[in-house]
Amino acid sequence: MKALAALRSATGTGPRFALLMVLVVASSIPTLDTLLQDAPALLGLRDGREALHGPSGCLYAAGFDPGSSDLANLLTALSRPGTLHKCIGDHTLVPYRGALATLVLLALAAGLYWWLPAARERWRRMVPLETVDADGTLRAELTALCDRAGIRARLRFRVDPARTTSGASVYGRSGSYTVSLHSGLLPRLGTDPEGFRAVVLHELAHVHHRDVDYAYASTALWRAYVLLALIPTFAVTGWILVLALSGTKSPWWPGAAAMLVAPVLVGLLLAGLVHLARADLLRRRELFADRRAVAWGADAAGWQRPDPAGSVAPWLRRLTALLGTHPRWEERRRALADADRLDRVSPLAMFLTGISAALLHQSLMTLPVLSDGPGTFWITVGVVTPVLCFALGLPLVRASGTADRDGRSATVAGLWLGFGLLLGEFVSSGQYRIDWMLPRPQYLLAFLLIAAVPAVWWSQSLRLALALPRRGQRWTATGCCALVTATVLWAGLRWWQMGGETLSFGAVDRSAGLAAYYARTIPGDWHSYGPDLSAFTTGLIVLTPLSGEILVGAAALLMWLVPLALALLQRTGVTGNGLRLRRTLVAGLGGALLCGAGLVVTQLVMNQSRPATPKGPTGPFVLIHMWWVIVTVLAACLLTATVVAARARRHWLLRALLAAQVVQLLAYAEVFLLYSADGCLGPLNTASDVCRWRPRNGLIIDGPVISLTLVNAVLGSACAALVGAGLAWAVRRIRGRPTADNAADSASSGAVRPPSMLLKAGTLLALAVPAVVLATVTFTQATAPDDSRLWQDAADAARKQRGPAPPAQAPETRAWQAASWLNDGGTRHAQQINAASIALDSELFKSASGKRNADGTVALDEKAFHSLCGALGQRVEEARDYFPVPDPSLQKNWSDALNQVRHGTQDCQEATAPPKDAPHRTDAERERLFTTSLNEIVSGMRTFGTTVQNIKKAATSPTK
Repeated sequence: MKALAALRSATGTGPRFALLMVLVVASSIPTLDTLLQDAPALLGLRDGREALHGPSGCLYAAGFDPGSSDLANLLTALSRPGTLHKCIGDHTLVPYRGALATLVLLALAAGLYWWLPAARERWRRMVPLETVDADGTLRAELTALCDRAGIRARLRFRVDPARTTSGASVYGRSGSYTVSLHSGLLPRLGTDPEGFRAVVLHELAHVHHRDVDYAYASTALWRAYVLLALIPTFAVTGWILVLALSGTKSPWWPGAAAMLVAPVLVGLLLAGLVHLARADLLRRRELFADRRAVAWGADAAGWQRPDPAGSVAPWLRRLTALLGTHPRWEERRRALADADRLDRVSPLAMFLTGISAALLHQSLMTLPVLSDGPGTFWITVGVVTPVLCFALGLPLVRASGTADRDGRSATVAGLWLGFGLLLGEFVSSGQYRIDWMLPRPQYLLAFLLIAAVPAVWWSQSLRLALALPRRGQRWTATGCCALVTATVLWAGLRWWQMGGETLSFGAVDRSAGLAAYYARTIPGDWHSYGPDLSAFTTGLIVLTPLSGEILVGAAALLMWLVPLALALLQRTGVTGNGLRLRRTLVAGLGGALLCGAGLVVTQLVMNQSRPATPKGPTGPFVLIHMWWVIVTVLAACLLTATVVAARARRHWLLRALLAAQVVQLLAYAEVFLLYSADGCLGPLNTASDVCRWRPRNGLIIDGPVISLTLVNAVLGSACAALVGAGLAWAVRRIRGRPTADNAADSASSGAVRPPSMLLKAGTLLALAVPAVVLATVTFTQATAPDDSRLWQDAADAARKQRGPAPPAQAPETRAWQAASWLNDGGTRHAQQINAASIALDSELFKSASGKRNADGTVALDEKAFHSLCGALGQRVEEARDYFPVPDPSLQKNWSDALNQVRHGTQDCQEATAPPKDAPHRTDAERERLFTTSLNEIVSGMRTFGTTVQNIKKAATSPTK
């Protein structure tokens, strides 16, 4: 009961304060590390070319050009993704400079936090209470108020003689607080005792809520960050812009101006965010303190004060109110009059939380220890989820789960959270973009769904959890729902990193690359499937990022399984107005019938392009056919979820997920039956015309369908449900009857017979058992797809379509690219090839200086030559896997030389130790082949040496 009482009295501001402080600390590490790295170069203390030896040098070696476009640089990086990842990993070090500087910043913030209360007392020249309370009346009154409020913390009272207003304030640090009474407040104890008590109880409410610690800690940390990080960043960026605008030549200006200006935009956004968030939190803590003071017996008449009049326009007054740390008296009176006002979700709070999450994620991504893997998302979700859960959960807890029946406030909160993520991602990602605008910014709208889905699911599932009969069940269900909410939010952010960013950069037209990839793995004519491959490309980018994530699969399973289990545990009659199992199951069956009709149509349409030869269907046709089967299954689930959500009033997201799951499981059965009976269906036959029951074929087709839809159908149905509910709400608003459907549904709810325990238990078993079995089989047999080769083929094909990449426009960029190419592996590969060639030459000299035969020839150690030629060929293969030379003309010479040497080493090995499957050669033929191979190696090495020297000249050429 104590825990429940604590939740009912909590303000929910603590998680938001914690998020702000985590954001400031995380942002300080990369900011300070960049400052310490760039400042010496800008001041002339270090050569700027030293940066070419680190991770940025790997980008230059791969062909990065600040004067190009983001898409061109992305395709360049994708040409050798494995090599680039290894190069960056070899050069990446933990940013100890930024970490140590952040420790200094935290030490300064801790000192400010500890010192500010004492400094305030000295600055204000406060006096002890005893100096103005000769008879002890004031002390007795304050002690009585502390007893009424139940304050147990160490509390002192001081008097501020310089302030003549009738107010008070509280300050201090954890465990030691001070209430400062203004000198104008003291006379009110005799003239207006109720007003005096209201002011003091308000300050004691701050101590009770412990928001003094949050306020002072965040203030100290923010001031330290501004002093040590934000102001120097603005200064350094401003100096860079001054140098650029004054005519200083740089390959980064003006082509990469967006990337240079981005730190200023991020800093301004962070400064505005922190100020707005702190101001909003401080205003809310004042409103909560008002409500607590009235609950302790303060007279509400003490808030009947007029706001200062002024000639400011109303819109400007509302804008300045967002910047103020204290609410207006009118707003405070409204909050006291409306008991539910503070329990409503604030769109501004959710918007600022979304921006904070995006900035926090981008800051964490710059840390090498977190740049690989999903750790950054877990940290981000770990601090954002409590904010979301408290904001949407506390109103339900206080109202016993009866508030917000249609989930509208949760939807609005989720959309504002997503809009904050969208804006934060757009601004913060500008630090890594050359273009001012993303090629396809419309994909950023996915953040609205990424945030709204977990917000609505949490609100609706929590309402079911709070309706459970036992307290232990409620707490267990609430914890499970919170974990699922966090995982779903993590899944959305993870999807954006692995697929959404690629879509937003416009790198989706890879039909030529896919054709090259599948032509090598699956023989057949792919030229007639251009539009299908284009859709297939985009579909793979959308569906594959989360299809192999076990945690996401578990969350997708629990998104519909947890509400169904909660419906089973609820009292009889509650679910009748909740999930509406009968109607939901009927809708799912209707969607399954629609899916079956769609599969039939897909069969008929695809069979028009069915190859006539028996071997044809096993190639491109079957793969494209399987893709459209996947699309049909997904479309049926999404359409069912949309319709169910549009027609439902309460728990519309949960009902949509449950109906879509019915469609999903029945669709798998339909696909299995359709392909197991292949050959017996006449015009619906796919790969065979002989009637026979083939369950193996059904399993073969069902495998990839389940793999790509098991998770995506659930998450996609949740997004479709949001769209359906939004469209239905918009239609009702346009028709001028926004609540007509709700009233009709409410009127008919009494006539709906609640589902029996048998129906609920049967539904749970019928859906849960096959879903769990399919998930277990899918995730235990699935292997992580290695699509690096596919990306490389796609990037190579895109470059072939556009022609060879032009050299960097700026001469300095060309020199930097060549120097980085040499520094990060080019020189090492050249030295290894030269060493292997010298070893081969040494063996030749050793053989030539040996004892000659009677006919003047010498005996060769064929095993030694075979091994040395193999070693040289291996070194050449390693060099071929390295980055292409940034200059196209030098790359051609480099490639020709390596190919010539590689061909010579292959002939050398074949001459010294012929393979078993090679045609028989006489000794004379082998000698000629060996001599030709040596000549080819010598010629190739001569070209190789010249090319390396030309690359070194390009790397050291002066800027023109």
